[in-house]
Amino acid sequence: MGTIALTGSAGGSGAATRVRLEHDGHRVIGVDVRDAEVIADLATPAGRDAMVAAVTDACGGRLDGLIAGAGVMDDKLAVPVNYFGAIATLVGLRPLLAASENSSAVAISSNSTTTHPSLPPEIVDACLAGDEATAQEFARQGYSVGYAGSKLALARWVRRNAVTDDWIGAGIRLNAISPGVIETPLLVGMLEQMFD
Repeated sequence: MGTIALTGSAGGSGAATRVRLEHDGHRVIGVDVRDAEVIADLATPAGRDAMVAAVTDACGGRLDGLIAGAGVMDDKLAVPVNYFGAIATLVGLRPLLAASENSSAVAISSNSTTTHPSLPPEIVDACLAGDEATAQEFARQGYSVGYAGSKLALARWVRRNAVTDDWIGAGIRLNAISPGVIETPLLVGMLEQMFD
């Protein structure tokens, strides 16, 4: 069994993933804005840096697994958390995975990346270029742009990086998964607001 860092561990699918991992005998270092071993706000550069430092300290310099699962639907936070927070997690904690002999990382994307044909490609391009401010401007067009755009950019980043020397070349498997709709408190709350 190994040590796995999990962002978004306090609620929804992250909490369920944590239960499963711990049931299987893994040690989980949870990262979230509340109720976690590492309290960090992945929407901010300072929070991302603090997360990397705290996880590094908590795991003793070695991780067997990483799940970049923190995600939000809010159009003001989707790009900072879903894309830039996830990338900071993957890049910042990659050296800890490299210290393990058989490590893997998973980024949680979304099937919404395939259900929004009118998604402006500029939001994805801005994310991949590291231009958070420009990506945020596109995200202000609403949920379907910010959420889907940030998740599509994350999937594309994984696809581009998984095959590089930093990842599989260093013995670290990197994958993205794109789940469909999951009934979480976040989704239920959003639907209640839409239909009230």
